[in-house]
Amino acid sequence: MNQSHPDSPLTDETVRHVANLARLALSDQEVDAAKIDLASIFKHIDKLNSINTKGVEPLDHPTELMNHTRDDVAGVTLSQEQVLANAPSVQGVYFDVPKVLGDSE
Repeated sequence: MNQSHPDSPLTDETVRHVANLARLALSDQEVDAAKIDLASIFKHIDKLNSINTKGVEPLDHPTELMNHTRDDVAGVTLSQEQVLANAPSVQGVYFDVPKVLGDSE
């Protein structure tokens, strides 16, 4: 199976080489499908490369996110009794939770 897809300049050997680099084992049918997919991807990249981007500043993030911070100011805290009052189960002054490691008892 050394023929390339009519719409694709990619050969089976090229696709198998790329798959090998990605540590993928492809069947003959998967190679054919990958040629079509890769050709589509390359066509899209060519379209993007044809766009005139002179004078356009590169972005590090498309939405220009900003970190919004606030001052770290201590507020009113809950007492130990108030915190434990909201717990489903308490043992002494601790939260009582089911054992997650080891034997279940």
